[in-house]
Amino acid sequence: MSANTPTPASGGGGVIQPSQPPKDPILVCVLNLLVLGGVGSIIIGQKTKGIIAIVAWAILLVPPSCGTLSAVVAIAMAIDGYLQAQQLQQGKSIGQWTWFQQHM
Repeated sequence: MSANTPTPASGGGGVIQPSQPPKDPILVCVLNLLVLGGVGSIIIGQKTKGIIAIVAWAILLVPPSCGTLSAVVAIAMAIDGYLQAQQLQQGKSIGQWTWFQQHM
């Protein structure tokens, strides 16, 4: 690899390269927090991860938990989405399944 080629991120799946213009981390965070818990991840390219988060969010919205578990999924995805979008904004690539600070 040349010095200008971004290092692939760990985490399995395909590698997502930084886009031009990069996605705003705050927008990704807000979308993950307020819209189904995974939309921001889909927007930055982590499609499978975002879809699974949306399904988990919907399943955990059931009455016994009164939405508390859905809120946990949304908060975790908001924090993760923010950190992933920051990596992309800094010009680093991420994997389909990288989480939080799991980067090379």
